[in-house]
Amino acid sequence: MQATTMDNTAQQRAPARRVTGFAYFMTPSGWAFLVLAATALSIVAFRERSVGLIFDQEAYIQYFRSTDWHWLVQFYRNRESDFGFLVSLITEELGWRSWVILLNSFGVTPEGGIRTTVILLNLIVMYALLQTRRPLVGLVLWLVIPYALATVGLFQIRQGFGLAIAMLFAFRFNRPTLGMGLASFVHTTFAVPTAFLLTAGFFGEKKGRAIVAVSVAAVVLASAARFLFATYGGRRIDEYTGYQENFTIKLLALLFFYTMASVMVLYSTWRSPDTKEQSSLTRLSIMHVGLFVYLIVAFFVFPFAKGRVWYCVPLLLPFLAPQIKFKNAIVLAITVGVYVAVAADVTKSYFEGVYHYFLMP
Repeated sequence: MQATTMDNTAQQRAPARRVTGFAYFMTPSGWAFLVLAATALSIVAFRERSVGLIFDQEAYIQYFRSTDWHWLVQFYRNRESDFGFLVSLITEELGWRSWVILLNSFGVTPEGGIRTTVILLNLIVMYALLQTRRPLVGLVLWLVIPYALATVGLFQIRQGFGLAIAMLFAFRFNRPTLGMGLASFVHTTFAVPTAFLLTAGFFGEKKGRAIVAVSVAAVVLASAARFLFATYGGRRIDEYTGYQENFTIKLLALLFFYTMASVMVLYSTWRSPDTKEQSSLTRLSIMHVGLFVYLIVAFFVFPFAKGRVWYCVPLLLPFLAPQIKFKNAIVLAITVGVYVAVAADVTKSYFEGVYHYFLMP
């Protein structure tokens, strides 16, 4: 009788088994995921892109028109040194250029190439979200966070394509460092989180030391950003001269709340078994914290260094927030705070017209 009672108690305490694969789409959450995903994909696939996206659309059309095999040959011939050439593979975003050349080789029009990329990157992101604990939560965050679908998922598609690759490798194959490294060939921004993932990887299961090491690396990298940009900035030195983007204390405060999601992931999974999946999630969370440290230092030392790097903090939220385990009231309260910050950001962006493309008739 006592043994039976203990068995029942153990069963009650055992965590609910996560529904995965095709079975997930047989649940209410799975149906909701399908409806939301299909709606978003249909909009980006068929709505006229020239409405409200003229500048970015024209810039990407020029990418497709100017990038061909001749560009690739000239890129190789113009190398000045082997090391400089290796660096330029990232600074000139050879991965993105190669993707453009591939699409062009099939005779795809520039407009068709852009739309194909948008659809593909969103499909990959949604597939990666299906690998998380709460896919529907992640998808909703991807749809509403102003820097996600409405920005990199729609018109800043180099960064969106890079993010999709990074998250696919992180959550499907549990290879976050490899995925982020590949993403840096698509958009240079991802070289920064790649450096933090490499640093975290040196410490294995020693999470505390990894957090300290990544934070130190963030301080060093942000402090050296001015020199690195001047030395390896390439075409961006001319393109972005005089360019400034609002990077205020208010934005830092918002990013602080977003970073708390990764802190809660680390806190709630600190003693979890060190599986490949858990190890991947831990390194991503530590990297996320490192990004915030980097941005704090960059704010005071070299604001330009934050560039599109600060996008990475909110962009990782759809993948990290669904992974939080609600162990106690503290975790729940802080997580609610994260979602309140998201709601405030979404409300502000709504009145600024960020979602006009999706809401217009």
